[in-house]
Amino acid sequence: MITYNTASDPGVEWSVVRLAEPITSYAPTASERASQGFWVGDAFTQNTFLSQTRLALANLRDYEGLPSMTIQITLLEGGGYGIGIKLSHCLADAQALMVFMQQWASACRILHGHTNSNSLSPKDKLNPIFNPSLLDTKASAGINTPTPDPTLITKARNLPLHRYDWWKTSDPAYPPIMIPNTTNSKPPPEYLTPNPLSPSTPAPWATWDFTKPVSYTQIHFTGPELDHLRQQACTQLEPTQTHTPISRLDALLAHIWTLINQARGYDQLKEKVYLNITLGARTRLNPPLPETFIGSPIFITHVSTSGEEICTSTISKTASQIRSTIQQFTPDNLGAMLYDAGLEVSPQRLWQGFMGQRHTLITSWLRLGVYEVDFDGRGRGPRYVHAVMQMMDGCVQVMDSGVEDGGVDLGVYLDREVLGRVLEGIRLFGNEGD
Repeated sequence: MITYNTASDPGVEWSVVRLAEPITSYAPTASERASQGFWVGDAFTQNTFLSQTRLALANLRDYEGLPSMTIQITLLEGGGYGIGIKLSHCLADAQALMVFMQQWASACRILHGHTNSNSLSPKDKLNPIFNPSLLDTKASAGINTPTPDPTLITKARNLPLHRYDWWKTSDPAYPPIMIPNTTNSKPPPEYLTPNPLSPSTPAPWATWDFTKPVSYTQIHFTGPELDHLRQQACTQLEPTQTHTPISRLDALLAHIWTLINQARGYDQLKEKVYLNITLGARTRLNPPLPETFIGSPIFITHVSTSGEEICTSTISKTASQIRSTIQQFTPDNLGAMLYDAGLEVSPQRLWQGFMGQRHTLITSWLRLGVYEVDFDGRGRGPRYVHAVMQMMDGCVQVMDSGVEDGGVDLGVYLDREVLGRVLEGIRLFGNEGD
């Protein structure tokens, strides 16, 4: 049941929009996009399919009368339709969003007469679990003790996690446009005064040029191409390298990060560059959180090296760095990380990731079944699934492909000139694999 404009409103805005254009005018099919190798998506206007109502919880001040989730149904000419959802990220990550989508699609299939159990995927049969305290129990110790445990704090802060303080508006090159939202994201003074803030690092604002035009392109890597990258990474291992198992994703991230830094012209850069990788905590805890745990239990780790080194490194060395970094997040270390975060007066003060010319940020929607959502029981998946992103330099979004070739799609947001050079590097890689 959907309710709205009532005192008991659950916080979801629902709207329906009709447009005269057909669905074909917005995006090619998955097979059309994949057949070309990449699709330049600059002309795709995501806001056409999204409500323009602001969401609550973007800061600590603006929330009254605002929804925490918006759903817009866009009815298109010829029977096509789009579903645009915005949801406050602190309430749900992509995995939680897909639990909602699968449950919704399942209910719709039943309304269309598909009531037999074969029409329900296993995920549809699992109930969503909204119990934030379940995550709190995974911390290595309680956070309400009078004396914090320095051993756990040290363990957490030795992990590869940025601690960029976005409250430090006095930092060099801090963008003035962000100051109002920064101010509105601070708790009242009475919460801050008695509690000293934990150590932090100045954010490298000077390396993020907000004025540069950013382009968006979806790049398709086929299953055989991913296998080729992984084989390269495994066969190039030097005798001194630890033989950690390298995945296809490790190899792909090493490949795209190398291409991005080469395209940025960092072959002689001595300073560090960073690959920020978003990881989910559900399966990394012991015991793991349920797949249908509703929330946003994600964090961002990073790999760093000099620009010069990443541009000349083998794919095996970079992929091994990525794998060894990810392997540090054991249940024990995650417990310490959660404990340390629980002691923060305001955890949102610290940014674990960054973007701009020296940073690349990876966010993944893999293995979430985004192209398996079926609302009418006819087995027709979405034409195009798009993660709502701002056009910010350095973001790479990994998603399952809509074609069944064992491959993946990368949604890449980069400085326009840099992206052109990345695509040329990918073209050369494709020729190499022929």
